[in-house]
Amino acid sequence: MLCKNTWPIICAADSSKGGSDVYLIDSGNDKDAGRKIRKILEQNSWNLKAILNTHSNADHIGGNRYLQQQYGCKIYAPGIEAAFTKHPLLEPSFLYGGYPFKELRHKFLMAAPSCAEDVTAPGFPQEVDIIPLPGHFFDMVGYRMPDGTVYLADCLSSETALEKYGLTFLYDVSAYLDTLHSVCAMQAGLFIPSHADAVRDIRPLARLKDSGEICGYFENNQLLWNTVS
Repeated sequence: MLCKNTWPIICAADSSKGGSDVYLIDSGNDKDAGRKIRKILEQNSWNLKAILNTHSNADHIGGNRYLQQQYGCKIYAPGIEAAFTKHPLLEPSFLYGGYPFKELRHKFLMAAPSCAEDVTAPGFPQEVDIIPLPGHFFDMVGYRMPDGTVYLADCLSSETALEKYGLTFLYDVSAYLDTLHSVCAMQAGLFIPSHADAVRDIRPLARLKDSGEICGYFENNQLLWNTVS
């Protein structure tokens, strides 16, 4: 348990009912991740009320279908991310620029399809605040929970990952930099990035990304490299 009603990927939906109903923030890579989540749910006698996807990358929606089949839970995703979640062939198609060849149609780029609704649909938990985090993917968002915990999706990665790879995938560099600036100004009891440790002060990591990220971009059909400052 990280905060009053928050675990790393699970938060209580209604503590007045004993906390038996929970929301899941993203669902991992695949069915195996879904099984591990189900085990956690069963060990704690929790009922999965809904999955709140931050965006539609396969490593965030891979367990959706399994868990939806097991619990009949709702799945919510923002904007175009809901369409990619229902039709995951769209992700490798977008990355490739056309119908993806076989080597791109695997679980790391194409999750099993699941029935997702937009975050504006009736039933989305009104106590959860939606935080737009554009830049990494089309309509990626984060979520702020009633206990003050903020899930930041993929807008930040760990310092170790940055040192290892030097480059992260960005859909919109300008929007991403705006997101970093907004994250630096956020207040929260706890920040949980998807690919970094939970922290109470997110500013050092956000400033690290803002000052030193190496980005690739296309100009005149050529891939160029540039350090964003």
